[in-house]
Amino acid sequence: MGPSPEVVEAVVRRIEADEIVAFLAQGKSCGWCRHPVRLKGARVAVDHDTEERIPVFDSADCPDGVVLKACGNRRETRCPSCAAVYREDARHLVKSGLEGGKGVPATLQEHPAVLLTLTAPSFGAVHVARGAATPCRPDNPRRRCAHGRPMACFSRHDHSEGEPGTPICPACYRYDEAVLHNAAVPELWRRTSIYIPRRLAAILGVTQAECRRRLRVSYLRVAEFQRRGAVHLHVIVRLDATDGSVPVEGAEALAQACMAAARSAAVPIGARMLRWGEQVDVSILDRGDARAGRLAAYVSKYAVKSADASGALDYRIRSEEDLAARRLQPHERRLVARAWVLGADPSFEALHLRRHAHVLGYGGHFLGKSRSYSTTFTALRRAREAWREANRPRLEGEPAGATYEGTWRAVGIGWATRGEAALAEQSRQSVAHARRMAAFDRYDRERDG
Repeated sequence: MGPSPEVVEAVVRRIEADEIVAFLAQGKSCGWCRHPVRLKGARVAVDHDTEERIPVFDSADCPDGVVLKACGNRRETRCPSCAAVYREDARHLVKSGLEGGKGVPATLQEHPAVLLTLTAPSFGAVHVARGAATPCRPDNPRRRCAHGRPMACFSRHDHSEGEPGTPICPACYRYDEAVLHNAAVPELWRRTSIYIPRRLAAILGVTQAECRRRLRVSYLRVAEFQRRGAVHLHVIVRLDATDGSVPVEGAEALAQACMAAARSAAVPIGARMLRWGEQVDVSILDRGDARAGRLAAYVSKYAVKSADASGALDYRIRSEEDLAARRLQPHERRLVARAWVLGADPSFEALHLRRHAHVLGYGGHFLGKSRSYSTTFTALRRAREAWREANRPRLEGEPAGATYEGTWRAVGIGWATRGEAALAEQSRQSVAHARRMAAFDRYDRERDG
């Protein structure tokens, strides 16, 4: 299938203006962002010896007289290209904490580590996709709920369908508890992270002070929205020795401590005591295989996901009219509506539920880590900027070791025409396909080597 007429028109316009090469370079530099920020300004180099200010860049020399800067949105539904950069940074963040790299010592791969999965409890029966061979919820077809709905479902749902994750009976589903649990997840995790070293000290038979003196628990966690709208966490927990050596304590003790901490963590909200669900899972990471790369990719993909698949909940909800105008599935709409209603209750004021209604009550970060786990997003961005600066073509007469100053102002957002936006989307898809092929090759090499 060839390019659309809009794309052809956009390319012809740039060719006629003798800007096609500069335009393609401009699109590549912003990663073919879906909503690039249009900037005007200039950059000068300041010579340390003479204090001479030498112009090195001016947006007036670019197509349309602007520089295109990537929007930087991490949500895949808003900008897939910027989300891909964020996801790769998150992957490096996870991977460097498992096997070193990016300024982190490689000896970390010898430290005990576990993958802790913390799920939400059940708030009512929901449809599930079990595969083509297994019905959704086989049960007595005569069994009905209090509202007269049958509790059995013999359909064989596919994961691509919209029904999995929705309640068997919406009237029975405990929407208030679902919203409040999402709101309690940050505090639940905070308490769990406090309990892990305490439980570890008890398992090792030492005092908490002695445990803190010898050992340190490092972690990275990523929040994921399940299809039913409940938040659960994927957490990589690693055990470090405070003196930098490899801990002699094994991963079994760390796994036991994580499980005990998850079982004991609870948060009181109103008259409710909220806890993690029954499906808490702890798996020990075998540091001898190539699982770090696959695990990093698995965990980091959740860092760019939104509360819904369509992107309708990417923005905060400002009013009931705003909520009514959003294109949401019925189950999602009920969750958001209950978060909005509960947000007006003074007893839940501290949860800021109306502010977080668009994320179904969840007010935490989608990715968080302890300071000692690995590198940081800031360090990764600075390394990328340093690489670009080191590989930038130098102008004639540009002094070595100069400092640079720039003045910029935003003049708009987005591509100049619909055709250029379509061309950017096609280019982004080509780049994404090449990245996927490179990722497959990388995982194959890690598996085989």
